[in-house]
Amino acid sequence: MRRLIALVLFAAALAPLSAAAQDMNIAVSRLRVDAEDPIVNPDTSCSTTFTSDGMPLTRAYCADEDAWRRVMTQFAGGLIPPILTNAGTRGMRGIYVGFETWLTGIDNSQEYWHRAVEGDGSMDPNRSRFVDNVLAWGRLNVRKGLPFGFEIGTNIGYLANTTYWTLGLEIRWALFEGFRDGVGWIPDFAIRGAVQTMIGDGEFNVTVPSLDFILSEPFVVANSVEITPSIFAQVAWIFADSELVDLNPDVSAADTCRPDPATPTPGSGSPPYCRGDGMELNHNVVFPSIRSVRARLGGGLNFRYEWFTLMGSFLFDLLPPAELDGSLPADLPRQWQINLGAGLTF
Repeated sequence: MRRLIALVLFAAALAPLSAAAQDMNIAVSRLRVDAEDPIVNPDTSCSTTFTSDGMPLTRAYCADEDAWRRVMTQFAGGLIPPILTNAGTRGMRGIYVGFETWLTGIDNSQEYWHRAVEGDGSMDPNRSRFVDNVLAWGRLNVRKGLPFGFEIGTNIGYLANTTYWTLGLEIRWALFEGFRDGVGWIPDFAIRGAVQTMIGDGEFNVTVPSLDFILSEPFVVANSVEITPSIFAQVAWIFADSELVDLNPDVSAADTCRPDPATPTPGSGSPPYCRGDGMELNHNVVFPSIRSVRARLGGGLNFRYEWFTLMGSFLFDLLPPAELDGSLPADLPRQWQINLGAGLTF
């Protein structure tokens, strides 16, 4: 119990470290372009569209779908479930409780990231001066052993410098484990299914399931320390969706429209019927959904002494995101992920 309390206090001590960084909440409404600017927005077809009865709908801004795909692809890459476990289990009585953190690199030098995050907008309210170069998640993870080589787990995490949380589930099945003599040397091998979903934002949501393959072999040093190197292969699926987003949230659509409660004359226009300017009503958009696949390789190392376990691993994309999803921009970079953890195994 004393060790468990110490672990919780250690995790709590790390929380204030994120307060000094810049705000990394994503403001999807900033991912817009001027509808009338032929340089910024070569396709100006979104500036004026028509309803079924031929009435024009004008708008000042268009959704920047290219920037949306870039930001969400990299953000979702940071939500891919980390791998911080070896293939072997501790049996049906085993329980693991630990604090884990993982860092994922993003291309923070690009202008779309400066427009996307809230950050420090003292010079320009629609642009942040600073963007963190990594997405830093931390989570409390609990796993419980089951019969026949199965293990289930659940976790709750927090993205540093944001108001975003994540909930996760995982199940691992050790197909081969514990073969040390008799039939010969066979490394432990396990398959894991995991999923993480983000909560805390009203403009978008992201869920990332993964299927992981883990190969490891433990080595005992001085009859007290167990060192387990591992290699991983991972396939992750990105599900990112936009809610209804107001591209001009600083202007009230209701105030500028001043809706007329009277029943309109048929053929006079499309609802709602405004006594004022109804253009702001056309700034409510839904960005395209992102459905993509990521393939990763990596390796890790676990140190275990009595109840205490220290873990570290590294994963990287085998291919650029566009290689597996042609709808994504071709120049999106591959991402890497560093994972660290400390916990108690009972």
